[in-house]
Amino acid sequence: MKSMSIKQLLLAIIAMVCCHPSNAQVAHKIGMTKDRQLLGLGTQHIFKSTVLQEERPIIISLPIGYEETGAHYPVLYVLDGLQNIKHTVGTVELLTESGLIPPLIVVGIESLDRNRDLTPSNAGQDLHGSTGNAGIPQSGGAPRFLTFLSEELIPYVEVKYRTHPYRILEGHSLGGLFSIYTLMEKPHLFDAFIVEAPALWWNKEEMTAKAKTFFKSNDNLDKTVYFGIGGGDGWGMRQELTRYVDVIGQHTPNNFKWLHEEVGDEGHMASRLLLNYRGLRFLFSERKINEDLIDDFSDVAFLKTEGQLQTKYGEKARRPAEDYFNLVSKLVDKGNDLGAITVLKRASEAYPMYIGLLTYLAGLYEKTGQNDKAIATYRNGIEVSKKYKLGQEDDLLLEVRRLRQKN
Repeated sequence: MKSMSIKQLLLAIIAMVCCHPSNAQVAHKIGMTKDRQLLGLGTQHIFKSTVLQEERPIIISLPIGYEETGAHYPVLYVLDGLQNIKHTVGTVELLTESGLIPPLIVVGIESLDRNRDLTPSNAGQDLHGSTGNAGIPQSGGAPRFLTFLSEELIPYVEVKYRTHPYRILEGHSLGGLFSIYTLMEKPHLFDAFIVEAPALWWNKEEMTAKAKTFFKSNDNLDKTVYFGIGGGDGWGMRQELTRYVDVIGQHTPNNFKWLHEEVGDEGHMASRLLLNYRGLRFLFSERKINEDLIDDFSDVAFLKTEGQLQTKYGEKARRPAEDYFNLVSKLVDKGNDLGAITVLKRASEAYPMYIGLLTYLAGLYEKTGQNDKAIATYRNGIEVSKKYKLGQEDDLLLEVRRLRQKN
């Protein structure tokens, strides 16, 4: 290690952590039952609702490591939860491992009668998709379903689990319609929304008509909303969504962060996975390290921004490992090794499985004459290597011995 320059060592570590299979695929294993059924999607709970006067199945998926920590986690509420839980949990875990989003509790709300629960008004006789002249007689139950969410389900989740106040609502098609209805009916209930291919054709685009009053009368609306739709979606979806977001464009409230995009050529159902992924990415996209911090770095300012990140999204929130690496690289180029140490200490806490962070941190400790801390950091790396079977114990032990002789 001594024969390499700090810059060369950094590049080697970036390659090792981000690209090398033995490190890139270090991940927590998914447990199995005794009969070898793979776990990981969550646990079903039967919620007895007084508001709905029925038993409602709910799927709760806890983030990896939940039982081992005392941390609090934001909650993602997913409508049509049974049909969307597989791809949603998989996407959340992938993005969490990459540091692109914080760990989340996922609550999948199973649909029993989505035409009833997710529609804000009763369907008329000329409703698109209805049969004969009857319309959809049970429709219009969204106000009641929203009461169920606000007065029963959310309080239940927040008492039973360690939740962070940040809440997200995600819905597709009629679920997207309900999400938009919720945004305008009870905007305080959720901090962010992922709206996928919403059925805004409902009752002659009544939600768009309501939006003209809602957004004009709300000067400040501190929300983040992703409006996504597949580029191959058909009648009643794409143009209707465009007309809705046009209203937002004309009367955008202060602090209202939003994005409307058409993704690929996917049709109505096939787009869900992509929209879930892109929606989550957008909701947490502001977590990039500010360029002003890079140009005028201070330990206090850096740690303050990290604290703000954790305050907003929970104690386990972190930035992508590459972001920390890039900041360290720029600080080393400027000769600010002590600042780089501060960043690497935070990064190694955020990514305890990445041994390359500890190796580089130990090298900087040695470079700045802090050999005792370098030895302790290498020893920490040995334990990490043992735990995750990375096979680097002997090399790290050689570094410990070398530093002891140096002392």
